[in-house]
Amino acid sequence: MKKIIANSILISFTLIFMLNNTYVIAQSEAKNWDLMLVREDHVKPFQAATYEAALGDMKAFLEENKVSNYSYFTHLRDDYSFTHIIPIDNLGDLELGIFDYVQEKVDNPGFRLIWNEIYESINSYRYYLIKHNHKLSYIPKNDDWGNGSPYRKWSYYYFKPGTEKEVEKILASWKQLYIKHDIKNGYRVFSGSIGLQTSLYIFTTWAEGPEEFQNGLEENLKLLGEEGAALWQKTMENVQKVETIEGWYLPQYSYTRDQKLASQE
Repeated sequence: MKKIIANSILISFTLIFMLNNTYVIAQSEAKNWDLMLVREDHVKPFQAATYEAALGDMKAFLEENKVSNYSYFTHLRDDYSFTHIIPIDNLGDLELGIFDYVQEKVDNPGFRLIWNEIYESINSYRYYLIKHNHKLSYIPKNDDWGNGSPYRKWSYYYFKPGTEKEVEKILASWKQLYIKHDIKNGYRVFSGSIGLQTSLYIFTTWAEGPEEFQNGLEENLKLLGEEGAALWQKTMENVQKVETIEGWYLPQYSYTRDQKLASQE
């Protein structure tokens, strides 16, 4: 899907403007950010099969051409949109725009043919950047959040503007509470960057399936007890809006080349 991303020459003018103007400031920091470019495709329902077939063709094309230094992780969400998450080493990679970024890695006319199939199958798309926060994420050892746990739940928390420092203290307390009770289910925290509200934090959780997720959640609530309830109340005092989306990680359409979505350190 990285390729998919790249071939959209008409990427939002706003995003291009912001990328170019953020480059000088962020270049020295980006390698520590775990920056990820997200492309969100809204597929025409009657062309869903065509879209998925094109995703399969794209992955096969990349593997056949041994494209390196480029990967993406594909997810299907419950509103039948697809997201393709592309790790970015440095904002400077995008200085000339996404099309040039991908074209540099894939110089083959076959790429455009597959892209055309994808483009004809969607109603709309958008791009945005997110930043993985290692310090606030909680990933227990041996917790499989990859192929063995394909079910996903994304919770979008929009906090009051200006409360970011206080919110991050609260999120750090959540992590310590999880460590204290040796919670078996992990979560990753991402913050909104270019193309999203900066007061947005995205919490990603995973499980083998919906039933396993619910069972794990109930067990967590028991272990966290009154401490968890009090911290939840403190968290919600700073929240303006919450959105929750369910979905699945699709390794069959992802091109990862053994790369992890976000390091666990």
